[in-house]
Amino acid sequence: MFEGDKEKYKKFLKNLENALAEADIQKRIREIVRDTKGLAAIDAVEADKQNEHDFEKNKKIKKSFDEQAQRIAELQEENNKQAASINALKRANEQQKYENSKLAEQVKNQTWELAQKNEELRSAAAAARKVEQDYEKINNANAKLERELNAWQKEFAEPAKFYRLYKSLPQGIRGRFTDIIADSSIVAFISTGSNIEYVEMFWDSMKRNYAELGAEREALLQIFAYLLELCNAYQGEQVYELLDDEIGKGFDDDVHMRSENCSKYSGKIEKVLLPGIWNKRSERANKKALVEWQ
Repeated sequence: MFEGDKEKYKKFLKNLENALAEADIQKRIREIVRDTKGLAAIDAVEADKQNEHDFEKNKKIKKSFDEQAQRIAELQEENNKQAASINALKRANEQQKYENSKLAEQVKNQTWELAQKNEELRSAAAAARKVEQDYEKINNANAKLERELNAWQKEFAEPAKFYRLYKSLPQGIRGRFTDIIADSSIVAFISTGSNIEYVEMFWDSMKRNYAELGAEREALLQIFAYLLELCNAYQGEQVYELLDDEIGKGFDDDVHMRSENCSKYSGKIEKVLLPGIWNKRSERANKKALVEWQ
């Protein structure tokens, strides 16, 4: 009823003592009140309850301690795991640092190689620009040469024409002029053909070999007329003229020469076998026209 509460128990006894009227009951109650054994019993109960409370408390504390120990063990295990994980991360970090160092070295090497390649590209680009410039210069030079060649071809078209005509003559015919007109090249042909002395010698050879020239006479006459024009070009003015327009004129010993075919001593010219060479400077014929009549 008092559940170990000593003060309540004392108060109960006091109230009980006052309530009882009989002397014996009061006496007995007084004995009971003064009975220390009862108090001791109450104290023992209280002590047992306290011990039981302490036991439960200790039990709880032990349980809490065990739980804390278990938690500490778990935390220690977790800490060990964390430490192992940290160590693994450290090793991974060191490995990553090593890999990064290798990558950095590779990047450095590749950067250097790239710089070398860029330098090579710049050199190649500069060389390409120089080649392009040289190519442009060559093209310009070729264009200039082509213009010069066209001009040369235009200028030398006629010399080439008569050079080819002369070279097309039979060797037996050309052999009669070997010591007069050179035919090893166009330049040699023009060089000898532009000299009036050689042209007069050419005329002499045609007169001397007139009968043997045959069908080649027309080609030789064309070449002779061209060579006389070369002489004028060399002189820079029209010094020499052909005496070829003589048909119908009377024979003039100053400008005409009879051929062997003339049947009489004089007459009107019917045919010009070889045109003569008239010198406008000296106003005389360097070579008289070879003519005939019947």
